[in-house]
Amino acid sequence: MLKKDGTPFTCLIVDDSRFARSSLVKLVEQIGVKVIGEAASGAEALEMHERLVPDAVTMDLSLPDVDGIILVRKMMNVNPNTLIILSSGIPHEEVIEEALRAGAEHFISKPLDVNKAKQIIEWVLRVSDK
Repeated sequence: MLKKDGTPFTCLIVDDSRFARSSLVKLVEQIGVKVIGEAASGAEALEMHERLVPDAVTMDLSLPDVDGIILVRKMMNVNPNTLIILSSGIPHEEVIEEALRAGAEHFISKPLDVNKAKQIIEWVLRVSDK
């Protein structure tokens, strides 16, 4: 999937589960997005986000070292143009709404339905103004 300038979207994958990261890497690469990094913790994710400046971030809402909503806010402070797509196995409506208010673009429920996750990621990238 290409941006308006003809270059591929870039993505940082954030999840403490190696299996989930691997699944998301395959999924985003299938839609033509370039994975430029993987992080297993919030601290690692924030450092990579600042250094690599990805167009998009897929991120587990439940990380061992930081609340996902706080991490969304920190990432948005660094780069408000980052497209953040959250995922979680615990879809609490209030938490999802707070994450969206913090700057996340969309939410994907776990376990991942691969086709639905692809559709959501493609939609988020397509409607962005990049």
